[in-house]
Amino acid sequence: MDNINTTISTGEPVTDQVPAVDTTSASDNTPVYLLADYLSSGYYAATDKGTKYLRPEFVGKYAEIMASLLADMKPTDFNGLLREMKRSKKKTLPFEARLTAAAEMLPKALALVHRKKAPALLVAFVKDNLDHIHDDDDWYAYYRHLEAIAGYMIGGDT
Repeated sequence: MDNINTTISTGEPVTDQVPAVDTTSASDNTPVYLLADYLSSGYYAATDKGTKYLRPEFVGKYAEIMASLLADMKPTDFNGLLREMKRSKKKTLPFEARLTAAAEMLPKALALVHRKKAPALLVAFVKDNLDHIHDDDDWYAYYRHLEAIAGYMIGGDT
């Protein structure tokens, strides 16, 4: 914390502490946490034969819950986060380019929270997902998850 030293009319120095500003919590007391088992097993499950597939909860239950938790956010603002992800979906781009597009979501999410256009949970959500993107499969899973959330936000079925 910074200290502010000022002199009042008595000539005596006065030290006041500047209040800390918590930029990670929402002013509407929205809890900043994700579901307990969210991403604990990764995006994928495997069949008995070892074939990997996106766990259905990422386009179902988890997407619907996230859409409801982000309900105060305009769907157009959420879709703005996805813009670069959609552009980088091309298979000809290297993984690093897609990872950059995903990483760009974090400063955009921070800006939306700062302007009070999104709950602080959005930042926690983006950070958690970015920590779990290790290859193209993870990137596409995250993208599909985001698309499902956007669908639930627009559909109003939350």
